[in-house]
Amino acid sequence: MGSLRGIASTTNTDLTGALLRDANLTRADLTGAGLTRAYLYQANLYQANLTNADLTNAILTKVIWDHTICPDGSTASLPDSCHA
Repeated sequence: MGSLRGIASTTNTDLTGALLRDANLTRADLTGAGLTRAYLYQANLYQANLTNADLTNAILTKVIWDHTICPDGSTASLPDSCHA
């Protein structure tokens, strides 16, 4: 997977079931995004904003959580993580 950096807006985007393995989501604004069942294995979520995103049943194995804003508005930094 490539990078979603620089995309104009991913706010409220439906990414249900998306294959985002190894995706570079650095600084991505995923506010309100639907990530249900998304495959985020080893995705880089450095400084990404996941406020109100739906991570229900998302695969979050080996995700890089570094200064990431979680769906509940809390901030996760290594070695912490956001919870689906």
